[in-house]
Amino acid sequence: MGSFACGENKVILESAVIKIADGSLINADKIEFISKFRRKLLAFILGDLLPNNQRKGKYCLNGTFYTIESLARIEEEIKGSLDKKNVATQLALQELLTHAKADFIVQSSEFIESGRGAKNIMIVLIQEDCQKRNRPDSLLLEWAKTKEGQESTMFERQIKSFGDYYHFLADLVNFLLDLTHSCPRAHGQFKDRVAKWSAVKEILPMVLKKAHVKNEQLNEIEFLKYLKERYLDHIALDEITPQTIIPLLAEYIKHR
Repeated sequence: MGSFACGENKVILESAVIKIADGSLINADKIEFISKFRRKLLAFILGDLLPNNQRKGKYCLNGTFYTIESLARIEEEIKGSLDKKNVATQLALQELLTHAKADFIVQSSEFIESGRGAKNIMIVLIQEDCQKRNRPDSLLLEWAKTKEGQESTMFERQIKSFGDYYHFLADLVNFLLDLTHSCPRAHGQFKDRVAKWSAVKEILPMVLKKAHVKNEQLNEIEFLKYLKERYLDHIALDEITPQTIIPLLAEYIKHR
């Protein structure tokens, strides 16, 4: 069936455009956004990640939940079979594929929107990635080359089976991994931000105590998002102290 990378099989993109994009067009925000989108795609392929680190398929076939990967295997196993039960399963798979494709179109709309105006750059990078991963006939490349605004139509038309869908998702997951690893400056910006977010989270109980704010009076996640959007990129890690954060907390509470 082919596989996708989970970290050990990285490809570094070396095109001139990646060097220009790294740290500017592709920054910490973009790395964060790509990582979230990639996790959604992995949930399609492998299933939703449960608290116990197991995965559960998203799609129900004959009362059992399956992943895109397992549905592609079932589809391959019963392909061409005239057995009555298998024919019924083939029809059920086709119906399920329609729902699965609709899910991708909804989940990918923001990603497609975020690439508006940078399509030529994306095509160059996806071409290089497909070449380096030996996927010259990938539907991902055709999807990338589709005229802006026509991506959903192309996807709907070209993905005719769960096998097509699996390979398309796997190629996209791989590309996004390679893209982030090929942007050391943007990746560095993102890692710095994560370290600062963790530092604020760690001192927050002390900040709340000193500012005489009770835990239940504050939505911690919303406050951290507020800091990230306005201040985190401009504060050095060693400047994250209660003295620095207390005035920002007061400002957040005042503007809330």
